[in-house]
Amino acid sequence: MNIIEAKNLIFSYKSNTHEKVVLDNLNINIEKGSFTAIIGHNGSGKSTFAKHMNAILLPSGGSICVCKIDSKDEERLYELRKSAGMVFQNPDNQIVATIVEEDVAFGLENLCIEHEEMHKRVEEALKAVNMYKYRKRAPHLLSGGQKQRVAIAGVLAMQPECIILDEPTAMLDPKGRREVMDTILSLNKEKNITIVMITHYMDEAAKADRVIVLDKGKVILDDTPQNVFEKEEELLSLGLSVPHSTELAHRLRKSGIKIDRAILTPEDCAKEILKHKGNSYD
Repeated sequence: MNIIEAKNLIFSYKSNTHEKVVLDNLNINIEKGSFTAIIGHNGSGKSTFAKHMNAILLPSGGSICVCKIDSKDEERLYELRKSAGMVFQNPDNQIVATIVEEDVAFGLENLCIEHEEMHKRVEEALKAVNMYKYRKRAPHLLSGGQKQRVAIAGVLAMQPECIILDEPTAMLDPKGRREVMDTILSLNKEKNITIVMITHYMDEAAKADRVIVLDKGKVILDDTPQNVFEKEEELLSLGLSVPHSTELAHRLRKSGIKIDRAILTPEDCAKEILKHKGNSYD
C-alpha cells in the first residue's frame, strides 16, 4: 500500500522574466512502513519535494497525495499534516517551549487533545526517542542531537503515519547524528512508521530500504542502497559520493581483492577484509 503518491508532479518558480522548473514530472510512490532516503546535490529538488509531502508547497502541475489526501484539497489540509509530520534541519526552529515536555505537548494542545491523553502521548513520545529523563530540562541546555530528538518527539506525539525529515542531521556533530539516526531507525523498524529522509550523508542513506537520487527535478536512480551505490561513477558525475565503506570496497576490488559488492557499512567492510586476512596479492 502506498502512503505517498506523486504523479507527474511539477513545481516551478515564476518571475516576470523567466520560469525555473524545480520538480519536473516526478512520479514517486512510497510504501507504508518503508524507509526511503532521498539524495541529490544542492538544487536537485529534494527539499522542495519534501515540502510537497506536507503541503508546505503546492504543485504547479500534477499531484501529490498523502494517505489518499490530495495536497491541493484545502478542506483536508489539517488531516494531511496530521498524517505526515515534518522535521526540519534546525531543531531550534521547531522548539517553542521552555521545558522539554511542554514543547512536545505544544502540538497536542493545538489539537485540543484531552489532558490525560496528552500526558500519555508526551510520555510515550519522549520514551520512544530516549529523551524521557530530560522531560523537565530546558531545551536550550540540550545538545544538538538531543534537541533534534525532542523535535522528533513533538511530531511523534501527533501520531503521524509518516515522518518526513529534511536533512535532520545537517547541523549536528557525529555523536548527534548517530543519536538521531538510531531514533529514526527505531521508529521505522519497531513502530512501523513510514520514514522519508532527505540527506546529504551517504552513510545515512545506506541505512534506508530504498534510495532515490534526484537531479534537476528528475529521478535519476531509484533502487536499494546496494544497487544505487554500486553506480559510483554515475553518482560522482552528479556531484555525489558513496558511503565511505563502499568507496573503500571499490578501491580494494580495483587492487585485485575480491570484496563483496554489497558493502555499505564499516562492519560489513571489516568482515569482508578479515575473510582475506593472510592472503597475499601481487
